[in-house]
Amino acid sequence: MQRAIARWPLALLAAFMLQASASAESTQSSAAADHVAIQGYDVVSYFTDGKPVKGNPAHAILFDDAKWWFKDAAHKEMFAADPERYLPQYGGFCAGGMAMGVSVPANPGNWVIVDGKLYILSGGPAQLEEWKAHAAENIKAADKVWTDQSFQ
Repeated sequence: MQRAIARWPLALLAAFMLQASASAESTQSSAAADHVAIQGYDVVSYFTDGKPVKGNPAHAILFDDAKWWFKDAAHKEMFAADPERYLPQYGGFCAGGMAMGVSVPANPGNWVIVDGKLYILSGGPAQLEEWKAHAAENIKAADKVWTDQSFQ
């Protein structure tokens, strides 16, 4: 596990530096009344379409102190009926960063579903492939950090 997690610092630092200027549009939840979660992507689409799809503000719902956008009314209804099924893990923060105890904004285009749960990561395809190669260890470490820390 240490070896898998040890590769993350440089990738996370680079991703954080690239995304720091976009922090107003980061994926994590926010108490700001105008915050749009995961940069306006439809979380249901990851499960139904197999890819991230931009949501439409006309199909928005307020949940967990953020606005969630959906591509259509059907996706909005699916989310409203069972939000926990669709929410990204770790409040939408980077799953790799969370494994290291760091809250880094994630890239909605860099994602994976593991055991029915959505994980979003910072960076790009190389970081995603590295994370997936050690998914079980990364999830275990991130779950512990998320439970033990005050990121929530």
